[in-house]
This record gives sequence, C-alpha cells and structure tokens, in this order.
Amino acid sequence: MKRVMGFVTLVALVAGCGTGLSELEQKAALEQGAVISDASFQGLSARLQKAMNEGGPAHAVEFCSLNAMAIVDSLSAVHGARIRRTSDRVRSPHDKPDDEEANMMHAMLTEWEVDQPEKGIQARAVTYGDSIAYYRPIFISSPACLKCHGVKSETADASALDAIAARYPGDEATGYQLGELRGMWSIRWAR
Repeated sequence: MKRVMGFVTLVALVAGCGTGLSELEQKAALEQGAVISDASFQGLSARLQKAMNEGGPAHAVEFCSLNAMAIVDSLSAVHGARIRRTSDRVRSPHDKPDDEEANMMHAMLTEWEVDQPEKGIQARAVTYGDSIAYYRPIFISSPACLKCHGVKSETADASALDAIAARYPGDEATGYQLGELRGMWSIRWAR
C-alpha cells in the first residue's frame, strides 16, 4: 500500500507540474523522440549484434566500451539532439543520470514496481527552459541482453562478466531478468 501511495503522490506531482507543452507540441515531441530513440536503438543494437556474432559476449563488451559513446554522439549530431541512455544502475560513470533524469527514472521505476507494466510505461516529453526532454523506458527485452546484464552463474555470460569487471570496475548493470526495466533513453533538443 505504501508503494502505491508513493506512486500516486509521484504521479500527482508530475501531472501537477505539467509538461510545459501544448497538446500539439506534446504529440510532435513524442513523435520526434520516438524517431530518434528508435534510430538510436537500431544503430546501437545492429552494431552490438554484429560484434556479438563476430566474437561473442566478451567481444561485444569491448566493442561497446570503445564505440557506443561515439555512435551515440554521431547520432546526436545527425538528429540535432543530445542522446543518452541512463539508469538507476549504471555500467559506466558517464551514464549516471542528472537530477532531472534521476527524477524521471524514479517515476518509471515506481510505475514498474507497482505492477510491472512493461507496455504500460509510456514515453514522456517535457520542457526544461528552452529545451524539450524526451524520456523512454528501456527494458531487458531479449535473452541476448542478459549475456551482459543478466544474473551471474545463471543468464550472464562468464566471459562478458570478466570483460565488464576489467573495463567497468564500478558496474551496477547486472542482475536483471527478462522483461525488467533496465533504464531509459534521455533525449533533449532545442525548443
């Protein structure tokens, strides 16, 4: 009951603040954010899958550590937006959420914890000053994700975990199960 009350309070606070966007702007921002996050996901996942096929999960970890940021940066330039992936449990320190992202991540996690509605957690678009921020949940949607984000001695690949430990000594991004909320896309562009 306490968890549900916290969720209701959080939803009321977010709803009370509003998005700062008209209905038409909200629709356009959600559409633009979806296009950018879909393109970013496809760009990253295609290259990551290729690396996985070439050398297995440990090679994919190495590829990701060396290339993911550059891929996202190039997509940011193409779309004229700042594109990030963040979580409450980050692998790399540069993915740590800022205060606004942490608040939105907390809201999504609270929603997910109430009844785990993977398809029910909606993307959001809000304004911050002269920019629009778009947030979209990321779920562990495939067994392949678990190779690097799963549970040790169960679903995670041992060689991937060794590579993660070597490259990311403060890693917090393992221990997930299929269908769990992993993090979110955080995309921001000028209004």
